[in-house]
Amino acid sequence: MRTKVIKGFLFALFAISATVSSYAQAYLEDPKYGADKEAREKCVVNSSLYGEYYKQGNFKDAFGPWNIVLTVCPASSQNTYIRGARILKYYIETAPDPVTKNAYIDSLMSLYDRRIQYFNRKGYVLGQKATDLLALNPDRFEEAYNMVKEAISIDKVKSESSVVYSYMVLAKTMYDNQKLQAEEVIEIYSQSVELIENQIKANPNDDKLTQIKDGIDAVFASANVANCDNLVALFTPRFTENANDLDLCKKIVALMGANGCTNLELYRLAGTNVFAVEPTADLAYELAKLNSSIGQFKKAEEYFNKAIELESEIVKRSVYFLEYATIVAREFNNPQQARSLALKALEVNPNLGHAYIFIGNLYAAEKNCGADDFDKKTVFWAACDKYIQAKRVDPSLANQVDQLLSSYSQYFPAKNDIFFHDLNTGDAYTVGCWINERTTVRDK
Repeated sequence: MRTKVIKGFLFALFAISATVSSYAQAYLEDPKYGADKEAREKCVVNSSLYGEYYKQGNFKDAFGPWNIVLTVCPASSQNTYIRGARILKYYIETAPDPVTKNAYIDSLMSLYDRRIQYFNRKGYVLGQKATDLLALNPDRFEEAYNMVKEAISIDKVKSESSVVYSYMVLAKTMYDNQKLQAEEVIEIYSQSVELIENQIKANPNDDKLTQIKDGIDAVFASANVANCDNLVALFTPRFTENANDLDLCKKIVALMGANGCTNLELYRLAGTNVFAVEPTADLAYELAKLNSSIGQFKKAEEYFNKAIELESEIVKRSVYFLEYATIVAREFNNPQQARSLALKALEVNPNLGHAYIFIGNLYAAEKNCGADDFDKKTVFWAACDKYIQAKRVDPSLANQVDQLLSSYSQYFPAKNDIFFHDLNTGDAYTVGCWINERTTVRDK
């Protein structure tokens, strides 16, 4: 072991000698290496010495010469601070007791301050400082929170993603310790998500950013501050004051949407404003459902049409058609148009068994199709045809379909009624009125 240390020391001396010889003129004339010739020589010798120890991972022996460089020529290189942070973390990790550990943590914090003093980049360095303090001494969370808050106010969208995550963690910690109000945590979450989403847009293939976003969401969810009552109380006065603030409206939509508050009036109002400027299929669908829930069916129809127009994903688009059909049948009492919409859903997604069930239910509910009781019962043949088709395209619906077939087949015409109308079981038959479906004669 001793031989290994001696070899390392000799190698370091050789490197120092080479460095001093090569760069003598440059560093002796540059004040960043020290106040005078003696200080500059001392700076470059110790820079080389601690640098060699550092490369070997020998942080213990690197400490002494590194500390001399920090004292004699603090403006010589950013590496003094980058490498110095790692050296001090080694001493923090190996500290024999809490008092010594905290002293080294304070030294690390001071190192970050000196780095800002000599090399600026205040936002970036404060972010690193806050992240390290949080990791090394969680009890100093309030100090770390103030640092990270200032860091993000400086760097904004250029903030390191890990620092943005730390901001959310510290906000929750502050809330847990009654240092922040719920609305402040909500604001920080909104700000953090916006920063990360902007970074994701700029770097869509960076999986780390997506993981950070998921982490921020998880921390926020665990804070239990974003219930609907809190969101409404926080944003209603601001929306009332400035309803046309698009950024505010987008924030309301994002937060209320993420926390299951899409059935509320504030979401509808803010969402309407956002949709007018930045229309999306998902938002159109939410607005369609919300307007339907409050009896604004014409508005709901308008938004369903927009959702269908904007949506390219097959399953979603077919569902939009079918839900729109439900409103047309129930609220506008127009089963023929409702069937047309359900058939469009099947054009988009032929495996949508629920669309066949919906059409079957339209037929089964028709009470006025035909001149007599026999004609009116024939609608159940057409209805059961659709139920059978539903099971054929989607076997998972088998139990539901079998119950429907059992319920409605009992309304088929009796054998004697079929005979009386000069028909036989198995014959082809066209159901009349708007249904106009070709079916097969069956008895109950």
